[in-house]
Amino acid sequence: MKIEDIHATVVTVPTIFPYGFSQGWSDGFTRTLIELKTDEGLVGLGEVPYAKSSTMIVEKFLPRIKGLRVEEIETARRLCVKEHNDFGGLKDTTEETAFAAIEMALWDIAGKRSGLPVHRVIGGSVREAAPFVAYGSTIVLEYGDYTEADVPSLMAEYAKESIERSGAWMYEFKIARYSVDCDIESTRAIRAAVGPDIEIAVDMNMAYSIDDCRRYLDATRDCRLANLEEPVARISDLERLRRDYGIPISSHCTDFEMVVHYPLVDSVVGDLHVHGGILKTCRAAEVAASHNKRFWLRSSLELGVSWAAMCHFGVVCREADRPAQALFDWIEDDCVLGEPWHVKNGGVSPPESPGLGVQLDEEAVGKYHEYYLEHGERGWYSNP
Repeated sequence: MKIEDIHATVVTVPTIFPYGFSQGWSDGFTRTLIELKTDEGLVGLGEVPYAKSSTMIVEKFLPRIKGLRVEEIETARRLCVKEHNDFGGLKDTTEETAFAAIEMALWDIAGKRSGLPVHRVIGGSVREAAPFVAYGSTIVLEYGDYTEADVPSLMAEYAKESIERSGAWMYEFKIARYSVDCDIESTRAIRAAVGPDIEIAVDMNMAYSIDDCRRYLDATRDCRLANLEEPVARISDLERLRRDYGIPISSHCTDFEMVVHYPLVDSVVGDLHVHGGILKTCRAAEVAASHNKRFWLRSSLELGVSWAAMCHFGVVCREADRPAQALFDWIEDDCVLGEPWHVKNGGVSPPESPGLGVQLDEEAVGKYHEYYLEHGERGWYSNP
């Protein structure tokens, strides 16, 4: 069975609530959905961020991999993605990100051919359900009739509802968009709302100075934070905060040649798309464990195809035992048929259906492609 063609569709799907963090906010996210077609009629599904991924997949990757057998996943990767980047240039993950859709689609086909779900094709599940946190952004004042004084109570209300809905044992949320005082009060309000038994973690997206972070941490000691994610921009300052406050700390830096020099950074947070798909992300988690660091996934407002891939990864990767981030509840439509795979009891168990276990909802895909054509691309930094 050989790769014959790829059809790519760009969609922009609005969020149910505006998604805000320290560096911007958005009310919708753009994704590229692909259908990889074989010469025997089987079709595999894939998904990645950005409209530009569509052009790269169809115009650059397809001519390189057309005619390959569907089993040749790593050969396809070598044909599409540069093995090395020059040290003199900034790291560009565009190729890896775009290839993630092709890798998903090829695993989807492998599962459909064998009659097995992707997690069984890759190696078998090590846990019953992929673990996820309940996750919240900060309130976007520009989108509603709110003031900064409203933020703590609104964030606490969402946190309580999210925990009740998902059954998660950890709540993670964005801060550092507003004043440090607002962040302190929001954290206190969330701790009170979710109760003493739920772990809470905060993500600042590098927005704090180290002095502001110290002020925040001094004022929230009694909130018992379970993790800080990139409160400041310098990894060396992450080490200082970890040493001085004893709170576990994580970074998005998965360059292990760099991370190895910072032993006090507890965890690295990867991305299924940036790593180039499920298999490469499993390898990244293994490398993290070899450096005595935990590993989990961040969320990028995935639709149903990428979300399915994240769930299969979560049950197959032994090292990914800490709950991943989850923003699946924030999207208006997942663009796949059937009931959405919502987090329940803190996790998602992929079905035993062949492949990824999802089918595109063609009506929804068409609707949100039209939305993309009308409104353009949306993403993390759509609004300052």
